[in-house]
Amino acid sequence: MPATLSRLRWGLTAAAAFVAAACSTSTAPQPQLSNPQQLSTNLQTVSGVVSSPTFSSFGALRTATGSPVAAPTVSGALLAAAPITPPATSTQAYAGAPARLEALRLAAATLGSGIAASVIPPAQIGKVYVWDVTTHAYVAQSGGPTNGVRVILYAVNSSDQVIEPTTAVGYVDLLDESTSSTNSLHVLVYGGTPASPGTKYADYKVSGTVTGSPATAFNASATGFVTDGTHTLTFTASFGASQLNTTTPHAQIDVTWSLDNGVVSVTLSETLAASDANHLTLTIHLTETYGAEKVAVDGSVAVVVSPQSVTVDLTISVNGQTYATIRGTVTATSNGIQVVHADGSTLSTAELDALSHLKDLPDKLEKAIDNLFHPCERLMGA
Repeated sequence: MPATLSRLRWGLTAAAAFVAAACSTSTAPQPQLSNPQQLSTNLQTVSGVVSSPTFSSFGALRTATGSPVAAPTVSGALLAAAPITPPATSTQAYAGAPARLEALRLAAATLGSGIAASVIPPAQIGKVYVWDVTTHAYVAQSGGPTNGVRVILYAVNSSDQVIEPTTAVGYVDLLDESTSSTNSLHVLVYGGTPASPGTKYADYKVSGTVTGSPATAFNASATGFVTDGTHTLTFTASFGASQLNTTTPHAQIDVTWSLDNGVVSVTLSETLAASDANHLTLTIHLTETYGAEKVAVDGSVAVVVSPQSVTVDLTISVNGQTYATIRGTVTATSNGIQVVHADGSTLSTAELDALSHLKDLPDKLEKAIDNLFHPCERLMGA
């Protein structure tokens, strides 16, 4: 998941969605973005960090045939169901959140303590996985790290499939640093070759703990950085789920991203609470800071499973003053979302462009976080 602002149908592609409210007669000054164009540029820079070819190849390991992180373990379902992973398919944004929480609860019921002294299967320790163009799959060889596994990364197409003939673009080391109380995986993504390493594109650790038998709570965290070779994005991410042994599980995600030159920092805090099997509420707090200006998005999203609907009530503020609102309901057949200034006036083209990038960035970063957590999803086992 997570259910994200960027996956919400704000209607940014249709001007009518922004002019539905009449202009207010209020004389109070309307808060403004100091430089919408610069905000758009900054946000694109941040999203570009997680779009490098090597990082894309790393993300493709989740589906590559023979990849050591392509086959899930039972308890890996916990992270797979966490609100870090965007829904693969949904008729409308947020609509899949109740199903994900239910999947989380059901997965937890299969777990014991969920903790072992290692997360990488013994048969994989010390192996190097390379692509075999004959079998069109990864195959294991000797020569990997003594406490983990190495996977050679190759250029991939737009469908995340390895291109043949292959072109190596880097490699990833998955190092097992688990203890008797915590599953932990250290992930290192490099350009170049093991004999001659290039740029370190990612360096982070993912840890997870399970409480109870059967599980009643689960917590995971990741911290480290990713880079495109020019800009570096450091991050911390945490996910917690509770009441997993009930029909009303709760979950929360907290993520912070910071660009190395200080231009932009992003924080996202999101909670999910199910009141019953048919109703779920998401509470969202998103901030993006650039220079002396802080743009925040706060509010809630209410999801009804059947008949399916998503009701949004979000406020965008600039340095603590209300700048715009996003309100309305989306159903399977209609989109009533409206975005206007606080005084009801129309947003300019530059403002609409900035808000478009504002809504896109969490989606791109959360997909990146999904890729970052993926090895732990597949290797963390009871």
